[in-house]
Amino acid sequence: MLPSGLTGSEEAMPPSARIQARLAAADQELLRRPGSNGDRERRRVLAGARIAVISPGWVGKRFIYERAAGLGVDLVLVGEADSWARELVTEGIASRYLDMDLVGDPEVAASTILEVLADEVGLLDGVVTFWEDAVPATMRVAERLGLPGSPPAAADAARNKQRTLDASRAAGIPTAAFVHLAGAASLGEAASQVGFPAVIKPAFGAEALGCVRVNDLAELEAGFGEVSRLVRSDFDPIFEQGEDLLLVEYLDGLEYDIDIVLADGACVFATVSQNWPTKEPGFAETGLQTPAACSPEHRAALVDLSVQTALALGFRDAALHTEAKYTSRGPRLLEVNARLAGARIVDFHRMVTGVDLIETAFLIAAGIPVAPLSNAEPACGVAAAFVYAPRSGTLVHTTFLDHLAGDPSVFQAELVAAAGDAVTASIDGFPTEVAEISVRGADMPAALAHLRSILETLDIPVEAASVEAAPGPVA
Repeated sequence: MLPSGLTGSEEAMPPSARIQARLAAADQELLRRPGSNGDRERRRVLAGARIAVISPGWVGKRFIYERAAGLGVDLVLVGEADSWARELVTEGIASRYLDMDLVGDPEVAASTILEVLADEVGLLDGVVTFWEDAVPATMRVAERLGLPGSPPAAADAARNKQRTLDASRAAGIPTAAFVHLAGAASLGEAASQVGFPAVIKPAFGAEALGCVRVNDLAELEAGFGEVSRLVRSDFDPIFEQGEDLLLVEYLDGLEYDIDIVLADGACVFATVSQNWPTKEPGFAETGLQTPAACSPEHRAALVDLSVQTALALGFRDAALHTEAKYTSRGPRLLEVNARLAGARIVDFHRMVTGVDLIETAFLIAAGIPVAPLSNAEPACGVAAAFVYAPRSGTLVHTTFLDHLAGDPSVFQAELVAAAGDAVTASIDGFPTEVAEISVRGADMPAALAHLRSILETLDIPVEAASVEAAPGPVA
């Protein structure tokens, strides 16, 4: 029996030749047609594609690889020697695991990845990553191997928030005021250019780490000192790519996530989620709901802002996760991520819109046309909460989610912290996430109401202790 639906003639071909042969022989019009018939043709071509995943990330991304395996993708995983993802080979979800320590400089990292992939060269149909740190290196690997992927310059510009803002401004897109902070001596001049309130933001950060609102020069000086001590590669490896800090205009209004798919420079899919307010002066995410409760006009403006910025950065064929606010002066971009959204957000979109962005990402990685077709109306509503430690101390046990196991509306009740972990509350520094809870309802208001009722009675067992808080924002 031939794997992944291979024909007899395909069995003797290397994997990459099989996919290219299928692409050449496929009905080209059907490959680009939205709907079930086009989906079947695209999946037929994708089945058996050998795709390398660079830096599989944390265990919460397991569902991505399970879905890829279900589509018949032949996964080669490249990551740290002690990664949980090694078990995916044993379980038959991936065919191979290759050890590699990702380093900060994308050029060095790409060269290292290519060395590790040496005997895979010529066999791979694509490379992809779902881990923010690895995006620039992954795009360089794709370029050097002649495989599909976004231009490295576009990935670099998205990874560096200053370059994103520069490109946005140069393209004539309404852009928040910002300035690069060149040390403590630059703070006064930066404040005069940007004004208050403002946000200190690492150019190469992620997950709002090091982002702090400041309301006057005294807070700016204190916050700059705190963030400078935090934004170091020994604190988080992502800062190996750079420790630059920006001062950015504080934006009022609600925050949104806009997930888009580009095909040959045209937006073929977009969906908008609404973020819950963050706990300032830090900006750690607290939750989101989808579909967003905004007007069609606001939704269209948010999507247009995201698409125009992505094109200005140089993206043409990509699945991207962007973040923006709809302010009193209209939409303003926060950032562009050259990857799928984190957490289980792509699962939320599949439930609500019917579009599987995991499948879309692997199709793009293999150079297969994409044509996502959204439901005419949202199929349901989803609300999700990122749960943080209510006080600083030690997490005593992790059974506080057990009572949700019998609730059919709760499709995710996932622990992020472990019993015995030292945790920090937002009042003491950058908060420690302990769990994620996601609820599905008949519509978004129903999901949101049920999730709120769960959160109101959630008892997180943190034993207060005299612990040194993590470096964090200055109130």
